[in-house]
Amino acid sequence: MPAKILRFAPLVRVSTEGQAQRGESLRTQKDEIIRAVKALGGTLIDDPWRYSGQEHATATFERKKLDQLLKDAARDRFDAVIVCDASRWSRDNGKSKQGLDTLRKAGVRFFAGQSEYDLYKPADTLFLGMATEINEFVALEQTRKSINNRIARAKRGVPTSGKLPYGRTFDKETETWGIDEEKQKKIVWAAEQYLQGESIQKLAAALDMNHVNLWKILTKRSGDKWEVRYRAKRVAIDETVPIQIPRLLSPETIKKIKKRAAANKTYYHGQYKYKYLLSRVIFCADCGNAMFGQTNRAITSYYRHPRGRKVECDPGFWVRADEIETAVFFKLFALAGDSPGLEAALARAIPDTAKIDSLLAQRQTLQKELKTANAEKENIVKAIGKGILSDDEAAERMTAIRKQIESLKSAIDSIEAQTQGVPTRTQIKKQATLAKRMLESVFNRPGRIAKMTFEEKCKLVHTFFDGHDAEGKRLGVYVRKNEDGQVSYSIRGVLGGLEGLLRQGGIDPIEFAEETGLPVEFSQEVYDSLSQCDAYYR
Repeated sequence: MPAKILRFAPLVRVSTEGQAQRGESLRTQKDEIIRAVKALGGTLIDDPWRYSGQEHATATFERKKLDQLLKDAARDRFDAVIVCDASRWSRDNGKSKQGLDTLRKAGVRFFAGQSEYDLYKPADTLFLGMATEINEFVALEQTRKSINNRIARAKRGVPTSGKLPYGRTFDKETETWGIDEEKQKKIVWAAEQYLQGESIQKLAAALDMNHVNLWKILTKRSGDKWEVRYRAKRVAIDETVPIQIPRLLSPETIKKIKKRAAANKTYYHGQYKYKYLLSRVIFCADCGNAMFGQTNRAITSYYRHPRGRKVECDPGFWVRADEIETAVFFKLFALAGDSPGLEAALARAIPDTAKIDSLLAQRQTLQKELKTANAEKENIVKAIGKGILSDDEAAERMTAIRKQIESLKSAIDSIEAQTQGVPTRTQIKKQATLAKRMLESVFNRPGRIAKMTFEEKCKLVHTFFDGHDAEGKRLGVYVRKNEDGQVSYSIRGVLGGLEGLLRQGGIDPIEFAEETGLPVEFSQEVYDSLSQCDAYYR
């Protein structure tokens, strides 16, 4: 009886997409398998390369082609599995044992090239197990060395992972970064339009970009740092490397974009059933937590203290929205009616920012030194290329310059951490002047308050409470319940601070006019306008 002709199922794999696209390794493996099958007197199954392509043999990587091969083994679709060599089978001994056990139970034989390994012989399975362990060790060691080398290059400012950040270029010869000016123009335009109120979705459509990607570029990829994370759990590596890159947008523009985004969540969001003028700008003075608006069944609105926060406080503390909002507006317009007081408030609002100014000046000096150091590094690379410097001389000078660059970057990062979120003297003055003008424009135009929409009132609040003070603390209305049960409030805005107590039963506009010197008609107008506001009457 003639011997049965074996049907071989080849397992042909490479680890990367690039290898699969170039195809050299795949072609070499296929040619060797075809020769081996011919020498063994066997035949290849129909569609023999169905188990071929890009697929890691390394532990923890998903391997769909191998899993499909093992499923087909139980369906009598082939008599033997053949690989070019044992390393193409597996580099995970646990998975290897499972796979070989599946083949043995299905009566499928195993070949590496022209050599057969009897899956019923302990010596053969021992050899395959040892080979797999060695392959796994080599693969993991290569992974560890590869990632460490990539991290080292990244710390030199060389991109080693994924695509370059949008709008940037990199010269491999000089190891220098550049900017794609056309792409930068698009981002600058998008930033300007967004700050003027245009939606990200419309801007992305105009630029033929994905809106999520555009938003990420505007808020996270337009600065001078690109953070790249290198992670491999099997070799215990998880490190994030910041790479210095050219800016697409100025720090001020990026900060404005983020402020606008925060405002979108507060003042410029869609319509809600109940609106609150002081939403996101009213805080508990004791713990600093933001208070939230809530309206009861009697259609009365309150600002309430949140529950379950880390800092223990009084979760039962609440204040009527109409009372606190009216009090805040009266205080602001009382300030607007006191011209000398308003000028004094403007002067007080512009603090002595000597420390911050000093840090910013230091940062500017360090950035200039960093630019010089990077230029020197480029000159060393050019000198090596021209043969002016020997390898030893270049290595010594490059080591020194890299240490200098790392030291400068560390110092700049430290200063940015200290100044982040703290406005400059110029920014504070600009914001305070704007708030002063808005208050004066409303105060000096009779009937203007009655005509203001809810959104316009919100804009006034937003202007007065936007941002942080010179110490980095959030601006807003801070309320506290005193021991006698009265609610005191502190208004911390761009024009400085104002204090007050909420009166039982609310504010009498005539009494308030007498106390502040405001015209009675104007005081009544403020009161009537706020009483009819959407914020607390439905």
